[in-house]
Amino acid sequence: MKNLIKSLFVITFIAIVSTAFATNDSKPEAKAPAATSIMSGTVLDAATGEALVGAVVEVEGTDLKTYTDLNGEFTLKDVKVGECNLKVNYISYREVKVNNITMTQDSNVVEVKLNPEGL
Repeated sequence: MKNLIKSLFVITFIAIVSTAFATNDSKPEAKAPAATSIMSGTVLDAATGEALVGAVVEVEGTDLKTYTDLNGEFTLKDVKVGECNLKVNYISYREVKVNNITMTQDSNVVEVKLNPEGL
């Protein structure tokens, strides 16, 4: 009887230990960083086609924001791959939202045309 109890104890102990080691995951899984890309583009006056210098370009729902240069061009780095929405503002022009831009890991070019507020 003692041998039977010892055998059951050993089997139970082995089962508990092996189960504990098999399911023990003390290290959290490392998550791969989200894939990002670069978005570039131009902001133009819709009527004249002239570059708008200093327009504010931002990816909605993020802290990503930049301004257009002397040629009306902008570049936004670290934009997550997938869909995003772009918001563009310029003094005395109507704000434009470009929705559902599909960002890929390749180059992403956007052209935005703004209308003056009076139009």
